[in-house]
Amino acid sequence: MEISLEKSAARTPEGVYNLYLPPQVLGVLKQVRTKMTNESLDDLAASIKAIGQQAAGIAIGLTEDEAEKYLGEVNDLWGTIYRLEDFEPVYFKELVANFYLFLVAGHRRLVTIRLLEIGYYLCRLHLHVQFVDAFSLQFHENVHKEIPLDDEARFLTFMWRKQKSMDEGLSLSEFARRHGKRSDAVRRAVRFTSLPISVQKLVLPSEEFKKGIAFGILCELARLQEARQTMSKAYNEQELIHLAYVLVVQQKTAKAAATWVTAQIQELQGQGNMFELSIEEVVHSARRTVGTGLEHIVRVGSEHMRTIARMHSEGGIRKVTSGSAVNAVANAA
Repeated sequence: MEISLEKSAARTPEGVYNLYLPPQVLGVLKQVRTKMTNESLDDLAASIKAIGQQAAGIAIGLTEDEAEKYLGEVNDLWGTIYRLEDFEPVYFKELVANFYLFLVAGHRRLVTIRLLEIGYYLCRLHLHVQFVDAFSLQFHENVHKEIPLDDEARFLTFMWRKQKSMDEGLSLSEFARRHGKRSDAVRRAVRFTSLPISVQKLVLPSEEFKKGIAFGILCELARLQEARQTMSKAYNEQELIHLAYVLVVQQKTAKAAATWVTAQIQELQGQGNMFELSIEEVVHSARRTVGTGLEHIVRVGSEHMRTIARMHSEGGIRKVTSGSAVNAVANAA
């Protein structure tokens, strides 16, 4: 088989350029994927040192008006406060125009290039790209990597609302299929982002919960809130925070929380009196349950310790091993 290199060469679309750019000209905004480990950067640095940057990053080039609008949409989505004056435009001679350049994908590569002090960054530059298209590019470039579930939920919610506004006939199942997601995953994402920001942030590590509250538990809380809203019995922000703690203490897992929430919704729809309980009563119940359990653990441990002490004092037994006592003390601690 004979192949012509010239005829088979890939042609870049109009407005797209493969370039080596100075790293400092690329503006970096909040990404869908926010976490990078030192280990992953070390591995990438070793690879780039050995064979160079093989995969191009993706960036967009925008005029002043386009960049102003783009930053506004980024700020609306992430709650950031980027300003156009924080970035320097680049003048392209052939286009006789200034463009603001923003990185869309390839953040790890850019960080590594900067750390290695390499003077150029291989990049595929797209000009005049709308925010929804740039954001979609960013998500799909990172879809094979670990994206925090809360960040993914915000992306899916934003894209669903944006694309639905552009196409009223778009179904949720079709939208999910386009983005390689299940319909229930998109529905859950929309529910999660309906929670107040302070409640969404409970997914992050805190003094109370070192690993944060599980995303799945917060999604179940959102499902309960959605049901209460339809009955005009929605919780306020502080009540939602208290109830999130209750779900963690009493239910512990998202699956258990889902079962509990389903029962609550059924009770609500049946007009039972369970939903007449105030949030304070629910929290007090949870505290009482935790306290009672701890008292039981301490009591059992104490009984075992007293038994061991009596056997030692009576003599004849040099050492007694009590697995129950050890476990009780360990749990109480």
